[in-house]
Amino acid sequence: MADNPRKQTPLAKHRRDNLDEVREAYLLEHTPGLKEHDAAQHRAFLQIEEDALARHPDPTPDDIAAAEIAEAALPSRKRTEIQLRRSFEPLAVHLPKDARRKRKSFVQRGQRAWNRANPTPLTWELERTLTAEFMKAWH
Repeated sequence: MADNPRKQTPLAKHRRDNLDEVREAYLLEHTPGLKEHDAAQHRAFLQIEEDALARHPDPTPDDIAAAEIAEAALPSRKRTEIQLRRSFEPLAVHLPKDARRKRKSFVQRGQRAWNRANPTPLTWELERTLTAEFMKAWH
């Protein structure tokens, strides 16, 4: 039962979560530069999210009204084509979803770019070694 995390008892799950938290703290303490990397990553990701919100804000009711007027002014064939692309969803529903999708995409691209430019000091080999040391110390 303990081998399958989906079927763990609440107590076993709590112990496992607690062990994971303690292991994360151990890795943070024993990996040189990891604290600084995590802090820099956190600051960068917050900035990326702020930039995404500034670049792709939620549409205002005026924006939605302007889009509806612009769509109504289109020839019927073009209007139907545009409506079909959004599955005939009203613009008041479509535009906020579109803004959220664009923000999410912007954030993900920015985070991936930051992670490529700033590799973590915790390599998988080092993590494996430190985890083994941690397990020996705690068992």
